[in-house]
Amino acid sequence: MERCAPKLWLGDYLLLKKCTVLFVSCLCWAALPAKAEFTVNVPLTPIQQVLVDDPTERCQSLPELRSQPIAEALGWLYQANGYIPIWQDRKRTRDLREQLLEMAHDGLNPQQYVAERARGEDALCRELRQSGDYLRALEHLSRGRLDQQRHEPVWTSTSLLPPARVEVARLGIIGLQDMQQAFDSARPSLPLYHQLRQAYQQMDHHAPELVTFPDGPAIKPGSNDPRLAQLAQRLMFGGYLAPGASAGPLTEPVLPSPEPVRGQPLSYDVPLQQAVRAFQQAHGLQPDAIVGQQTVAALNISPADRVRQVQINLERLRWLDARRHHHVLLVNSAGSNAILYQGNEIRWQSRVQSGSPGRATPLLDSRINRVTLNPSWTIPPTIMREDKLPQIRANPAYFAERDLQVLDAQGNRLNPMDIDWTNPRGVMLRQPPGPDNPLGQMVFRFDNPFSVFLHDTPSQSLFARAIRNVSSGCVRVEQATELADYLFHSLDAQQREQIEEQLASGRTREVRVENGPQVLLTYWTAQASADGQLWFTPDPYALDGKLTEVFTRAVRSSDDAGRTPAER
Repeated sequence: MERCAPKLWLGDYLLLKKCTVLFVSCLCWAALPAKAEFTVNVPLTPIQQVLVDDPTERCQSLPELRSQPIAEALGWLYQANGYIPIWQDRKRTRDLREQLLEMAHDGLNPQQYVAERARGEDALCRELRQSGDYLRALEHLSRGRLDQQRHEPVWTSTSLLPPARVEVARLGIIGLQDMQQAFDSARPSLPLYHQLRQAYQQMDHHAPELVTFPDGPAIKPGSNDPRLAQLAQRLMFGGYLAPGASAGPLTEPVLPSPEPVRGQPLSYDVPLQQAVRAFQQAHGLQPDAIVGQQTVAALNISPADRVRQVQINLERLRWLDARRHHHVLLVNSAGSNAILYQGNEIRWQSRVQSGSPGRATPLLDSRINRVTLNPSWTIPPTIMREDKLPQIRANPAYFAERDLQVLDAQGNRLNPMDIDWTNPRGVMLRQPPGPDNPLGQMVFRFDNPFSVFLHDTPSQSLFARAIRNVSSGCVRVEQATELADYLFHSLDAQQREQIEEQLASGRTREVRVENGPQVLLTYWTAQASADGQLWFTPDPYALDGKLTEVFTRAVRSSDDAGRTPAER
């Protein structure tokens, strides 16, 4: 045993030494890649190679995007798809076509987003062009077919951060898995949009032209007029008067006919008056049953023109939704109403009085940051020059009859009798706080270069009018106290009590509003109720005609690539 032990030990030692050398050798080989540099050439896919270069050079038919360079957007989209073709998947292509067809209900032309093979275009460029048209469809749906700033520009406060919007390419990436979700995410979430879209879908887009309703003296309740029969038929055609509701034969057909049927006129009875009132309410007119100039003009707007009117207002609501924040006060100058949203929930709404056609309320995007209690009113230069000076010159007792101060540029009081009102220089007119002050008890202020704001008003009777474009540009608010209560709801009880005391005192005070709502002074002339009932308003600033022309031209062509500067 003693002789064998050393021998066994030596063999174990030699075996252990061999293993140690082998282990160290392996470690050395394992360490070599960390010190050496190897270049691995992985070939790019054809799509990846085009995107690494400039795809617009290789494929010149690619559409442009307003919100993102097309090359960048395509890069994001194909990176998410592993740089392989997207539209070889038949189900995905079929799903895309179904969603494009749905865009007809948004007033857009689905054919403009279908990439047909162009002469001389290879398969790779056609693939990229289809992806570009796909992204462009999502952009038009989420941001508008046209560039608003080229057609109805909005002044935007620099202190207002832009709303968080999903990039068009990221919307496209959603569609790689679920095409319907991509288009639903792109489509505006504003309830006003969905309601108008539903009503547009239900309209008769191929209704025949109507016989022109003739001008003439105003038709008033109790009067007889040879046009009453045609009026009744027109209201039946529009669904405002049930057949047989008003007695008497018809004289003129509502549809064109070479030989109109003649007969005795209807009497202007109660059912016909009610139908006229319903028509007037649906078209933003005073529901007085008097068929005057404005009602005749509304009766003569053709069904095709009404379809186009809804189309352009869907476009306006796409613009609006693309810039609105979660907390936003929308003021519609055409319809003279205001709605305050948190998300898609209405928190407050009111009738307002907007700027007159000659002194339009501007389109702007800002944020309410303070409220002035018991404000004084410094008369703006335009109102002073065009309104006040002619009144002062015509009435020597003008200042004696009014609580109006004359001030110099430094704010010092002047004697109005010492001023040459034929050529006043360096003077201002200011009305102190009080019950007759045109600004009422409070003013809601926001940054803008137009010196406009929202404010209370003593002219409460004007809110009863259907058409309330009566101000000099500012927005008079009917429910001003309710809006102030909403803005001050985050203050504690003591602060709100102090505001009430200050308001009752008649003294002027500024109250800061932290994180106030975005305020969008905007414009639309058609909207719909939740059940799809359409409402129209007159077009006080005459904006509809020009936008209709441009929009109709933009969506008419099925081969338009969307790159025409006038349409972008």
